[in-house]
Amino acid sequence: MSDISIPGVTQSKYGTDKLIEGLMKIERVPRDRAQTQLDSFQKQKSVWLDLMQQTSMLRDNSRSLYSFRNPFSDRIATSSDESILTATATREALEQTRRVTVEKVATADRFLSANLKPDYKVPKGDYKFGIGPTTIELNFVGGSLQDFADAVTRKGRDLLRASLVPVTPDTRAIVIESLKTGAKNRLSFSGDAENLAVATGLADRAATKAQSLDPSHPLAWTQALDPATVHAAATGLSLDPGGEAKLPLATDAPTQGLVLELSYRLTTAPTPPPPTPPPGPSLPQAGSVTFQGLTVQGAPSETGLAPWTPPPTPPHVDDSHMLYALAANGGSISLPALADSSDPRTLKVDLGSLMPDIAALGLRNRDSSRHLEILSARVYDPKETGGLVPKHPLSTASDSLITMDGVEITRDTNAIKDVIPGVTLNLVDSSDKPVKVSVQPDRKSAKDAIINVVGTYNKLMGWINILTRSDPTIIDQLDYFTDAEKKLATARLGLYQGDSTLSVFRNGLQSAMMNPHTTRPGNSIVLLSQIGISTDTRRPGAGGVDTSRLRGYLEIDEGSLDKALASNFDQVRDLFGYATNGDFIVNSGVAWALDSTTQPYVAIGGIFPTRSQTLDTQIASEKQSIADLNTALTAKQDELKQKYGMMEGALNNMQSTSSALDNFSKGGG
Repeated sequence: MSDISIPGVTQSKYGTDKLIEGLMKIERVPRDRAQTQLDSFQKQKSVWLDLMQQTSMLRDNSRSLYSFRNPFSDRIATSSDESILTATATREALEQTRRVTVEKVATADRFLSANLKPDYKVPKGDYKFGIGPTTIELNFVGGSLQDFADAVTRKGRDLLRASLVPVTPDTRAIVIESLKTGAKNRLSFSGDAENLAVATGLADRAATKAQSLDPSHPLAWTQALDPATVHAAATGLSLDPGGEAKLPLATDAPTQGLVLELSYRLTTAPTPPPPTPPPGPSLPQAGSVTFQGLTVQGAPSETGLAPWTPPPTPPHVDDSHMLYALAANGGSISLPALADSSDPRTLKVDLGSLMPDIAALGLRNRDSSRHLEILSARVYDPKETGGLVPKHPLSTASDSLITMDGVEITRDTNAIKDVIPGVTLNLVDSSDKPVKVSVQPDRKSAKDAIINVVGTYNKLMGWINILTRSDPTIIDQLDYFTDAEKKLATARLGLYQGDSTLSVFRNGLQSAMMNPHTTRPGNSIVLLSQIGISTDTRRPGAGGVDTSRLRGYLEIDEGSLDKALASNFDQVRDLFGYATNGDFIVNSGVAWALDSTTQPYVAIGGIFPTRSQTLDTQIASEKQSIADLNTALTAKQDELKQKYGMMEGALNNMQSTSSALDNFSKGGG
């Protein structure tokens, strides 16, 4: 057929292909016009989507300045010496400064064995380890020291760990350590673990075991027990002024390495009432005689009784040395004085430095106005754990001890959370000097959040200026734009010049940022300019007005902002969000005003989403029109090709006929 064309081969000698292309170019004008309209709609949609995204970002940043999680409620805790302790604070912490002395940090048990041969074999067995009240059982199949250490660590997880130390090229030592600090979390061995501890030199069996003294069963010391001053009960032993007793050990014990631990209360005894005259003889009243209506009164006795003289007031005695260590041979050593306290206190005394052995604890209350209560008492080796004494303790489990406001505080951890509400003290090292812990508002977070809002506001305002004005200097002034953003801004410059929606939006944003706001009564800060945030239109240098700054952008004087946050933090917080009705629902402030201004533009069904949805409808309509036009164009092109193909065929036939006639004519002649 004459309408078939083969690529690379020109079949038409009449130029019909050019004629068809020329006709089709005219036919494509409506389709090209629709494509141009589609491109315009898609460009507009990208603009509204970008505006919606930037406005939503400004709204989110604004809400963060007055919502429940606003940075003005954040607190930071600082330490004057972070080598001794650090501190962290939650939002619940109050602004304050405390002085804390770290007497002792909490430690955990770490035991080192004797030097062992590298080929030392740990036998098969049931190995039990105690971490305070928790027991860890390991059923070991036997193997090398490394196998055993790995098995202990896997089984112990976050409670127990074992490792090998290459002491010399030819020896190894095993370290078994608890991962929990505190005196109540002692590391102990039982089962085959106890035998291994002794065999490897981790520990020896204790020669002296801990003994508890029973306060409910005191004995006489140098004088008989006086029930008027000595009161024994299941809860403990009480001694009033003048009371004396002793608490014996079950067996006499050598004091080397032993510690006496005592829990007590020492309070002021009630003041006795003043003495009153005792009951005694009295003279009867003189009698009388009556005769014939006449009464004669008897004369009083001339013999008088001696007047009552109150007993002398006992002398005041102030003596808080009430404890004595009693030796087996009858000797005694006075122990440290007790401190007054209505709450239980703990006293620990190293007995080994006082005497060679101990048989009992003596109690004598010579104080005339104090009352002593013994709640519990025991004598023990602090290194002993489960009947074993470590031979090479690298550290021994103990509680942390801090002093704050003159009060001693002990905990079984170095992360103390319950001393200052909302603050965690993290103990690092001990020191005899107090460390100042300060809790303050997180001014840096607040400042960063404010700067973030201003930056987001300026960027949104820049795009609104680009869209509504045709002055290219607007783009040049935005020096933070990337090359890609400058190219995009140039393409969008003046695209919505005269658009009332953006003009109203721009005015609303400026009003929110520049108008005064209602805050707490008595607050002097009601404008952003009072904290260093303003539109500065002054020309730098020579004075006058810099018209390039009349764009609605804001500038921040960081020095003024820092000063406001340092001296008027609460007023700055109220400036961005304040509940005027006192109901904790914010209804005033810069951030609230920005949120309220942007909400109708980006909320579901708002102005920007509606614009975008309208464009979606128009885009869909134009795409359908283009598809329909493309179908029609294809049909038109096929029709033209068919018609011109038929025409070429007819012309070719006519030419062939003409050639045949010419040849016939020439042949006949």
